[in-house]
Amino acid sequence: MKAKEMVLSILLNLFLGYLWILFSDHIVSKVNLMNNTFIIGGLILLIGTLLFLEIAQRITSFNNYKFTHPVKLVGYASFGLIVVF
Repeated sequence: MKAKEMVLSILLNLFLGYLWILFSDHIVSKVNLMNNTFIIGGLILLIGTLLFLEIAQRITSFNNYKFTHPVKLVGYASFGLIVVF
């Protein structure tokens, strides 16, 4: 495990977290203009989030690591941190 992998994982997941925030904000603002916003918006946001997570997993070069590998854990933590803030 190198420091370079940790920094790369942190930066990549921070960027992906920011993209997810932009995506969800865009979807929420578009769906608020429709009728039945909770049902339609929730469904679109759920499907979009699942597709986003699938693409995000394929983008990262850390696919071959197990879930408990420190590089993956730091990446997930940085993604969650940017979404919470």
